[in-house]
Amino acid sequence: MAERHEVDVFTLADDRRDLEYRDALAAYCHQLTLVQVHPKLARLRSLPYLLTRTPLTIPCFYSAELQAEVRKALSLHSYDCIFVYCSAMAQYVPAAGSIPVLTDLVDVDSDKWTQYAAHTKFPFSAVYRREGRTLQEYERRVCEQSACVLVSTEREARLARQIAPIARVQVIPNGVDTEYFKPQVAPLEGPPRVIFTGDMSYFPNEEAVVFFAKQVLPLIRNQIAGIRFLIVGRNPGRRVQELQAIEGVEITGFVPDIREWLGKAQVAVAPFTIAAGIQNKILEAMACALPVVATPRAAQGLLPRVADLVHTGNSAKELADHVVMLLHNPQIAQRIGLDCRRIVTEDYSWASAMGDIIQLLNQVAGRPLASQKVQSS
Repeated sequence: MAERHEVDVFTLADDRRDLEYRDALAAYCHQLTLVQVHPKLARLRSLPYLLTRTPLTIPCFYSAELQAEVRKALSLHSYDCIFVYCSAMAQYVPAAGSIPVLTDLVDVDSDKWTQYAAHTKFPFSAVYRREGRTLQEYERRVCEQSACVLVSTEREARLARQIAPIARVQVIPNGVDTEYFKPQVAPLEGPPRVIFTGDMSYFPNEEAVVFFAKQVLPLIRNQIAGIRFLIVGRNPGRRVQELQAIEGVEITGFVPDIREWLGKAQVAVAPFTIAAGIQNKILEAMACALPVVATPRAAQGLLPRVADLVHTGNSAKELADHVVMLLHNPQIAQRIGLDCRRIVTEDYSWASAMGDIIQLLNQVAGRPLASQKVQSS
């Protein structure tokens, strides 16, 4: 965006480490406003809203400081377009006036909360079900007030159109930086390794690794001695940390460069029971020429010829069988990995995705590209 626009960015940081990237992000911005929030305090602040019809997501992502900065910017500048990234950030521009708003829902979060409810027990299931219901109503208002709504897959587009039939919904897939994520050059050494990457505080990620470590890994270990399951990502909670007691499980916590760990594995896994949108972890693994084993739910958002390269299984046995086959046949795994790399490079380039977004910004603002100013929340 910064190559074509003056971009003002207003954003939250919920981890102190995020602040390390302030200067790198500021280099792309005409103005950057970054406000730190504390996740535990934010969740506590949300609890009183259980007695209201407000989704807990809204107060959880609210910052009076950021709100004041957005209001000040709106009063001082004449923006051509406002780009809202995720529905929770729409609360900062409830009165954009005549400025058109382009909202990127990414996924449809209300649907994810409903999925959470189906996989948890009372009382959390009741809270999650309530969040899904109230957030869906909030998403409806956001979609109706937006000039255009972006989602990453056709599945999410159908959900958004059901929620807000009058909204203009556009599908633009995620992308992957295939220059950054590329195949490992050095030969692999040591035991065979299977990898899962992601933020381990995210409930679907936690559910996925617990399922794989407890139900899939033992089946693989029966056929492949010394197999290692790498769980790579920040903020592993108690449930994830307890998996360390299982033979073959290795938990890294935060790592500075995910590519180093992808380069240590022969197979990437995405064994999700809860999933929405496009799993970027699948695209990143494919870009590194790793074959991927996943549940159909994890692969559902991918374009057909990319999804066809993913080895899918519904049961623990089916997933284990796919992993064992790939580890027992390294030449086949390598050929599949190179096919993954080639097709992801062709179908999920950031250049293609951003070209579509820039075109939409131009249409929404209704002005020549060079003259546009963009505010991003």
